[in-house]
Amino acid sequence: MKNRITLLFFLTSVFLLQAQTKTTVAFLTMSYDEETIGRAEARMVQETVTNAFVSSKKFTVVDRQKLEELEKEKNLQRSESFMDSQNSFTDGLSKGANYLVDGSIMDVNYSEGKGGWTANVTIQLRMLDVSTGEIMSTGIVSSQFEEDSPVIKKAMKSLYSKDELKAIDAKNALLQAAKEHKKDAFSTALMRLSENTKRFTGTILPIQAEVVSWDNKKNEIVLAAGSHAGVQVGQLVDVVKISEVSIGNDTVVRNEVVGTAWIVRVDDQNFSVASIIDNQKEINKASKANERIGMIIR
Repeated sequence: MKNRITLLFFLTSVFLLQAQTKTTVAFLTMSYDEETIGRAEARMVQETVTNAFVSSKKFTVVDRQKLEELEKEKNLQRSESFMDSQNSFTDGLSKGANYLVDGSIMDVNYSEGKGGWTANVTIQLRMLDVSTGEIMSTGIVSSQFEEDSPVIKKAMKSLYSKDELKAIDAKNALLQAAKEHKKDAFSTALMRLSENTKRFTGTILPIQAEVVSWDNKKNEIVLAAGSHAGVQVGQLVDVVKISEVSIGNDTVVRNEVVGTAWIVRVDDQNFSVASIIDNQKEINKASKANERIGMIIR
């Protein structure tokens, strides 16, 4: 892997929160072209994206209808008749969403070949700050099948059992196979969209994890981030050298990516274990030089 240098300006702390904090989001109804995309298709895409955010375990997802009810209750309790109440609703949106996910379905298309039907879905997602309406992050996600990189495949062969590898191969074959019926092709496209949306959440909400311990002989790194922060087996981890750089009157954090690790075990809510799978020599060199090493889980 080529050495990559990433300069991260932590202007919006929500996207690099402490490991044990979750961001609360609600979803706006996705927009789409009603002339080319059916209502049922749009509803299923919306549900797929919402469920992908939930299954990523990085977010607390609230129902938007309930969010509106909470806001109405808050405003009611601010009225004069509730001024003397000792059980007033907590001010702000602490029980609602901090961010809204606004999406649009850009395309749903089908093609029929000798092997049967295939389908593809393309969406655009935007993360909006509830208080300001500012767009915090945006990206396009499609349901195209994404091959694992050679580095990941190599890690799988060394860390997974034969049965686990067979299960992964079977799943990948299922996701790529053409289907006899159009509706089945669409369902398979939604499965791929779900996986790709979960990957997308890693780009908008990477998890900074402190290193608790490092066993070079076993190639095991214990991280202070577990299931409560959404850490799951199989996630990639950027191993970075952390330093501070002065730019004008500002001091910013610089994260120089020196290698890649792989989450191999999640012990509990607060701790997980990673193994280095790429550029180990460079990482060991930085560690021996007493460089400040950090982990960013994506």
